[in-house]
Amino acid sequence: QFNKQCIWLLMVCVLSCAEYAFTMKVTEKCDVYSFGVVLLELLTGQSPIQPLEKGGDLVNLVRRMMNKMMPNTEVFDSRLDLSSRRVVEEMSLVLKIALFCTNQSPFDRPSMREVISMLIDARASSYDSFSSPASEAAIEYDSSPKI
Repeated sequence: QFNKQCIWLLMVCVLSCAEYAFTMKVTEKCDVYSFGVVLLELLTGQSPIQPLEKGGDLVNLVRRMMNKMMPNTEVFDSRLDLSSRRVVEEMSLVLKIALFCTNQSPFDRPSMREVISMLIDARASSYDSFSSPASEAAIEYDSSPKI
């Protein structure tokens, strides 16, 4: 039991952010990294701890998949219904935000305020791009008389 708890604690430290292991100080940038890991968990449906052959952690796994130029839909949780283009677009934007949050360098990570702003913008842009007339399917009207 003690061994499992030690291993789990070690993995949590490693997954929270690399600089925490050196400084033992939790910063906003560590929180942003952890939030990015949570976003990746939600998008992929996978555990933050991965087998070593997959990179050892979810951040490395997703980065490897992206470096192989895999389509975003291959990264996303296979249990999700990805038939809606708007859903895929919005999830792709959130994936970019998650990767930004999990940048190796804490100086290159956004602030939490910037993350919130990006998430709001991602939601708004996915709605905007699908509310334009060009993106809408033609609506067929039934011209038969209503009784």
